[in-house]
Amino acid sequence: MSQIILGTGEYASTPYYMEKFYVNLYSVEELCVLLVEKAELLDQDVMQRDLVKWLDEQCGLNQLAHTLYSLLNQNGSIVAFAGTILEYVNLYSAEVISQAEQIIRNNEGLNPYERGKAKADYMLQNRKYFTALGQYNSLLSRIPETESLLRAGILHNMGVACAKLFMFLPAAERFMEAYETDGSEESLEMYLASLRMHHEDKDYVSYIAEHPEYHDASLRVERRMERAYGQFEGTDANRMLFTLQVFKEEGNSTVGSNAQYYQEIEKLTSGLKEAYRDMYH
Repeated sequence: MSQIILGTGEYASTPYYMEKFYVNLYSVEELCVLLVEKAELLDQDVMQRDLVKWLDEQCGLNQLAHTLYSLLNQNGSIVAFAGTILEYVNLYSAEVISQAEQIIRNNEGLNPYERGKAKADYMLQNRKYFTALGQYNSLLSRIPETESLLRAGILHNMGVACAKLFMFLPAAERFMEAYETDGSEESLEMYLASLRMHHEDKDYVSYIAEHPEYHDASLRVERRMERAYGQFEGTDANRMLFTLQVFKEEGNSTVGSNAQYYQEIEKLTSGLKEAYRDMYH
């Protein structure tokens, strides 16, 4: 989290590590930004005495700390805890604070498994794919079979994480498990897309021929692929690929050695990988 201008309290010499979000905080303003931007993920775990102590001793916010200690002693809600901090600092408008409080209040009814998925989803959205997979796996080992929709959502997102890591076969397996659990057409299409990325064209075509029940879904996948290819064709990246290939084949001195060629390819493919990852959602 980048440093922001202080308006309340002091800049901490020792940061507070918010374990839930894997971030160091240096001011109460940074804490407020986190409370608003991650309101949907807040729960009782945020209400820690060491956080209040940090606000008191490191940020010099004795009055705020006193109020928060009272809330902790009275087993106050996370809505009251977060709202008290946001209103005291006054970094956001009353409307934004009210919206954040409503989001927190709505999520108070989530069961532990739903909260666990929300935490893993947060890791996935922030491109911490291996961390997300570990949390999804742990959650699957504990979640009851009766939570079928939640299990399907977890399996689907595990497929997304695998695909973003270019692990297409494991991605396909997770997407199929999700499809078998809740019958989601989106999971089926992602299953076929992952197979298509993993297999040679002829093997994929043979597979679809052997499974006519997937014919319509495969056509939708092809339309997605065609749109993606069409979008790529006109990009600077595609033109650069073509130019680099011509230079390499003709030995053009503008590019020079093969080593330089591959360095340019590496730069280009790094950007393309990020664009590809955005296709899976």
